[in-house]
Amino acid sequence: MVRIFLRVMGQTLFERITKELAALNSAFPRTHLYGKPISWQLEKIEPPFIADHLRHTSQGMPVVLMEADDTRIIDHLWVISNREFLGMTASQNHLNAPAPLIMFLPEDLPTTELLEMPPVVSDWVTRASMHETVRRIFSSLNRFHRFHAEVTGGKLALSAESRMLCFSTESIQLTPSEVAVAELFLHHFGSVIPLEEILLLFKLSGRSTEGSNVRVTMFQLRFKIEAVTRCQFTLTSAYGEGYVLRHARGPSPGLAYFPLEARQDVAVYNS
Repeated sequence: MVRIFLRVMGQTLFERITKELAALNSAFPRTHLYGKPISWQLEKIEPPFIADHLRHTSQGMPVVLMEADDTRIIDHLWVISNREFLGMTASQNHLNAPAPLIMFLPEDLPTTELLEMPPVVSDWVTRASMHETVRRIFSSLNRFHRFHAEVTGGKLALSAESRMLCFSTESIQLTPSEVAVAELFLHHFGSVIPLEEILLLFKLSGRSTEGSNVRVTMFQLRFKIEAVTRCQFTLTSAYGEGYVLRHARGPSPGLAYFPLEARQDVAVYNS
């Protein structure tokens, strides 16, 4: 069984989710495409928001849903991001990594106030339906590849010190030139990394930015990623855009493909 633990701040949002979970045709699915049942658990949290609300729980994969009446809470989240959040993200153990935080904001807020969110915020939405709320929950979990780790028993992680790329009980060593690139893709899992950004990374590290050198590095890194994950993850070229690290497509349930994060700038992939 897959357990998803929702921590909800905001009375109206908590009541909506409670009602939806009890509905006969609920937007919250009870079974995953792998055939595993999904158990939804709900907890109401009271303000003020603290970093401990982002910590992992033995009850299941945590996702924090926060309802906000205005943007004042964003200033508070910037303080948490600067003081505690960055230290939490440094952990190599996904059980210690912070939970995704999705903010629910008023529809009439000026977009200019929402352009730059604190790192602690995984996603934000205005006037979301319950179906959209569920999509955002799974999108955030997939972006952190936590849901895939819970279902398949593995999470792709990198130890920069030892240059070891690890998945479940398997590991493979990367070259020094591959480590920085792998870190970039892992931090932006599911999003297309523009070629210009990859070339800048090569230039800053003193490596050749020739196209052939980049292609060879990407090929070698893709080979190692697919080898250590048994083709559950892959590094794909987005033609004319860049590269993206994502779950692999495949005919078997173990190779199921998850959609890319909707709010990222991504290319269109044809089957």
